[in-house]
Amino acid sequence: MGDRRTISLPESDKILQYCSEIRMSPTSLLPSPSHSVANNLSGSVYTFCTEDNLEQCITYIDQELRTIGFPTVQAVSKNGEGRKLHLVSIINCIYELLQRNSQTMRSNEEVETQLLKINGDLEYLQSIHQRQKDQLEATKRENCALQERDRQMQCKNRNLLQLLKNEKEEVQKLQNIIASRSTQYNHSVKRKEREYNKLKERLYQLVMDKRDKKISIDVLNYVGRADGKRSSWRTGKTDAKNEEEMYKVLLNDYEQRQKQLMVENVELKKVLQQMKKEMISIVSQRKTKEKLEDSTGTVTSDIEEEIADSSKENLSELSCEAVREQLISSIRQQWRILKSHMEKLDNQACLVNVPTPDENGLIARAEHEQELDKLISEIQQCKETIRSQQQLLKQQLSVPRDDDTSKLLQDCYLLEDKERLQEEWKLFNAQKKNFEKERRNFTEAAIRLGHEKKVFEEDRAAWLKHQFLNMTVFSDHKNLEERKVPGVHFSSEQDNCRLHSRPHDKVLASSGDYSRRPSKALPITSSSKHSLTQIESISWRDSSISPNDTDFLN
Repeated sequence: MGDRRTISLPESDKILQYCSEIRMSPTSLLPSPSHSVANNLSGSVYTFCTEDNLEQCITYIDQELRTIGFPTVQAVSKNGEGRKLHLVSIINCIYELLQRNSQTMRSNEEVETQLLKINGDLEYLQSIHQRQKDQLEATKRENCALQERDRQMQCKNRNLLQLLKNEKEEVQKLQNIIASRSTQYNHSVKRKEREYNKLKERLYQLVMDKRDKKISIDVLNYVGRADGKRSSWRTGKTDAKNEEEMYKVLLNDYEQRQKQLMVENVELKKVLQQMKKEMISIVSQRKTKEKLEDSTGTVTSDIEEEIADSSKENLSELSCEAVREQLISSIRQQWRILKSHMEKLDNQACLVNVPTPDENGLIARAEHEQELDKLISEIQQCKETIRSQQQLLKQQLSVPRDDDTSKLLQDCYLLEDKERLQEEWKLFNAQKKNFEKERRNFTEAAIRLGHEKKVFEEDRAAWLKHQFLNMTVFSDHKNLEERKVPGVHFSSEQDNCRLHSRPHDKVLASSGDYSRRPSKALPITSSSKHSLTQIESISWRDSSISPNDTDFLN
């Protein structure tokens, strides 16, 4: 047996290239296996077997074939001289090897085609998987959008229900207010009717007392006094009359004072009610900002409105002390509510910075994003301006300056401050002058109103005297005196003319311009200051005089 030689096989890179070509290329383009085997064998024949080692190669091939399971290719010669090649065995072995090679090639081709099919199916499945994944994401986005839209619709529905509830509450409050005001009006009408009946009875009693007087002697052509009034006899009746007149004067003064106090109380009530309304409106604004406090806010607003209505109904019927205590307690309660509301707002501002939608509707997503982008851009601009200012300050501080330049800059700043202060001082002086002018005009108007009130009181007293004399049983006797003294008739007609013309002048004076200066400057007195509080009482007295001069309501 000769030395064995190893067969030189193709290199690893060539084998890999061959396998990749088989996998990536179709079967029609692959090289035929017979050509590849022929090429390989043609390259290995010359290296494996030569004329020198022919016997050894035959022996090696015979051994290898026997190990594989083929029959031997050498046979013993008939002469017994040695072993020789058996051609039939060689041909059978070669044929068997070729058949095995063809089977292996077919199986390889089948495996490659199956692998290509599997790769194609895998790519198709991967594409289907990607498409299904995209569809799943799209459906998720649509589901999120639908959920957000449903949430917005629910919020809008809740807001609309809350608005409807608020409107119903407002309607109920207005109905309660109308009912309370109607009852107040009915009470005031009944009270006025009772006062009117009392005054009629009083006037009737006074007239009947005058009629019950006995006939007395009247003095004709008496000597008048310096003040133009006639002196009267001092008797018991005159003293009683003077006492009665004194009581009348006192009653009139008390009634005037009471009317003034009523006017002041009405004004103070109006101011307090306005304050309460403003406070209630401020407190009730938390309904639109806090969803969790809707129920408590409605309850507190109902309680406040009920308190306000009850206070409006009871203020006119209670005494001064009770009214004052009730108003003080209500104002304190409103201030406590306002204080608690402001503290809640401060706490919310410190803890929460998320904007809530308003009552009219929800904030759109696009608008919300636009507002956020705008705020971010503004913040960036502010940061850039702050950074630039810091850089300028650093540069200004880093640059060395002389004392002269620093003093010059300080002087410039001081000059700017002085100019600004001068402008503000000029504006202050102009406002002060306007205020002084308005105060002077107001004082003059108050003085003028005081004088007009005095004249009106004199005319009123004259008219009452004339009216009372006309209603007595001595009207015939008075007409006799007027025939004898024609100047008296003229004075009475003049008083009537003055009385009828005075309300018109009063209206003109009150509706005119108070800034008009009077012809003669008068000093400010306590009566002129007190006359401002009696303007409304004077207008009420003017309205109480009837046009037909037959009745007067004090």
